[in-house]
Amino acid sequence: MIAQSFKLGPSQVTATNISGVRLTLSKTSDQHSDVSDIWVKYGGEISMGEARTQHFVSQYLHNTKCTTVRAPRVYIAFTWKRFGFIVSELIYGKQCESSDDVLISDAVKTLISIPSPDSRKPGPVGGGLIGHPFFCHRLADIEYESVEDLEDHVNGILTVTERKPRVNFRDEVATHGLRLCPSDLKYVNFLKDTDGGIVAVDFAGYSFLPPSFFVFALTQGSLAYRISVILDYLMSSTNAKGVASASYALVPFHSNKIGELISFFSKDKELTVLTGQAFRNDCGPNFFSRRTRRTSRVDLEP
Repeated sequence: MIAQSFKLGPSQVTATNISGVRLTLSKTSDQHSDVSDIWVKYGGEISMGEARTQHFVSQYLHNTKCTTVRAPRVYIAFTWKRFGFIVSELIYGKQCESSDDVLISDAVKTLISIPSPDSRKPGPVGGGLIGHPFFCHRLADIEYESVEDLEDHVNGILTVTERKPRVNFRDEVATHGLRLCPSDLKYVNFLKDTDGGIVAVDFAGYSFLPPSFFVFALTQGSLAYRISVILDYLMSSTNAKGVASASYALVPFHSNKIGELISFFSKDKELTVLTGQAFRNDCGPNFFSRRTRRTSRVDLEP
């Protein structure tokens, strides 16, 4: 399977598929008769957290007999050297388009209602780095062990860059729980199968997070905006504003490490102030010009 993936993968690359390959299974006596083709997602950026999250969501939707959306079954996932491999069900169908907006919105409404199997730790199932447009390069640099750790880092960013909003994820999660956050809302990540059903694919951008992170994801692209309008999901809260402000604060620095040090001292206000001032001093006279430079983070689809 590894050799086939590397051999056939390049010939199947398209504008919307750069890390997946369709493989046809050879018939053997112990093979399930209903599986003849599989989809293998592979590459250096493929994580087992993504595989575990896809498997959990697929099983949850199947067990709850969901009719609005499903996810491909995961047969096996593994690592080889520095590469990750996710072997899953091949979906026969086509990519969704604008005429499917209502169906996609119904699917997303179902997905964001899925509760986390671990109420304490944000991120993909079983742990791992969070994939979300909040972060530079859409990926966290560190694994957060608790909701408090994530809250402290976001507030650290806001403190360092002298922005006034502050977030309180602990109260938000106590009320709503950690919820599944599909953060890469593009047509390429939703397929319509041969029965007309919606299938969510590519779980690299899925994590269990405080709901305010989904509010921010709805600002990232044209499909995301249309989903927000259809679902009327324009939640305005201090947390949502804080998440957006902290994310924009990271842009000129091209780094997620801003505020990480301060998060370690969050319980000591005096040390927090001193650490923040030290960071600004390290940045030198360009700090204030860098913090006010704005870069759009919205990738509008054609």
